[in-house]
Amino acid sequence: MSLNIKKSKLDNGLTIVKVNLPNFHSILNFLVVRSGSRYETPEINGIAHFLEHMVFKGTKSYANTKEISEAVEGVGGYFNAWTANDHTAYWNIVPQDQWQLGIKMPSELAFYPTLPAPDLERERGVIIEEIRRMNDDPSSLVQDLIGEILYPESTLGYSIIGTEKNIQEMSIEDFRAYHKKHYQPNQAYFICVGNLEDKDIDAEIAKNLGELKMGERSEFKPVTTPSKKGLVVKDKDTDQTHFVLAVADPCLKYKSEDLYAAAVLNTVLGDGMSSRLFLNIREKKGLAYSIHSEMQSFEDTGLIQITGGVNTGKINLTLEALEEELTKLRSELVSEVELKKAKAKITGSYDLSSDRQLDIARWYGVARMLGDDTTIESSKEKIEKVTAEQVKAIAEKLLIKDRQCLSVIGPFKDDKKFKEFLQLD
Repeated sequence: MSLNIKKSKLDNGLTIVKVNLPNFHSILNFLVVRSGSRYETPEINGIAHFLEHMVFKGTKSYANTKEISEAVEGVGGYFNAWTANDHTAYWNIVPQDQWQLGIKMPSELAFYPTLPAPDLERERGVIIEEIRRMNDDPSSLVQDLIGEILYPESTLGYSIIGTEKNIQEMSIEDFRAYHKKHYQPNQAYFICVGNLEDKDIDAEIAKNLGELKMGERSEFKPVTTPSKKGLVVKDKDTDQTHFVLAVADPCLKYKSEDLYAAAVLNTVLGDGMSSRLFLNIREKKGLAYSIHSEMQSFEDTGLIQITGGVNTGKINLTLEALEEELTKLRSELVSEVELKKAKAKITGSYDLSSDRQLDIARWYGVARMLGDDTTIESSKEKIEKVTAEQVKAIAEKLLIKDRQCLSVIGPFKDDKKFKEFLQLD
């Protein structure tokens, strides 16, 4: 059964998406804004994420963090937020009879924060500790490093969390300027998912946000070329070696017809415990504790990346085994049995997403704001049409040495073995 989705727009450009699930006892309220690390400059890299923290220090109607948290948790609800490369999201889930509160809270956080200067210094310390924690966690840091070589000439490669130096130097005026520039109603989506029966969602959102004026759209320089061979190795005294091998290409952007063959490719390669990477590199050869692949899309480009944590003494064998798997996908057709299983895994995951409020909001909020106009149903149909020949063709295009970028963290004084793997001069 397809979802009951209705879309509308306020005069100031704010888009509203309503997904009515009448048998639910709750409503998810999700407000996403076109803000993130790709809308930063080198001097203020990290400010979008820092700002997401700062808005919880107080809003027009709530004096401090305590009042904000008590308002939602006091009715049995819960809330959170996140910052990504290209968007920032604020959301909550509340009982359906608290729907006005559910709408008010993300509206206040995103558009009416007070940004109190005294709280800046305290939160600055929190962010710095978050950076230091990531630097102490190789599995997180290796993810942060890959962007700078995947997108060396684009803000898309910026770290979301930023640098300790930048965080130390940001002023309250920087936050207010960034907020004023990027938090505009015409580049935001408000999604409500749950029991919307007999509730005038549009009127309530207009009451909270209708007075905002339309602003200028945040722009960025699009990534128009695929990734080129790149390497970054961080010498760190770790018990395991952590790595990310990734490729980026505009054919993986939202609205690309290549996405569906790429999704099947990614599933066969490393999505889950039935994938080739898990079965062959972990289960059969015992080379890695964790290894998987994932795909991510943006407005202008996208990526497939393989992430692994391996015994340092086995990193060479792991990379050799990994290259074997990539070579097979480039040179051999996926069998009909494996193709059918991969399609079933993907379409089944779409069905499960239809039962999860937050997944629905991501699909019809984040992706829609960034240009993806597909539905869950239409995407399932396109996945079913993917052929083994299309999977091989996209593998031949993407999984080649000239596209591969590798980030590594481990006890390595030089990068010779990794240069040999990438065939770097």
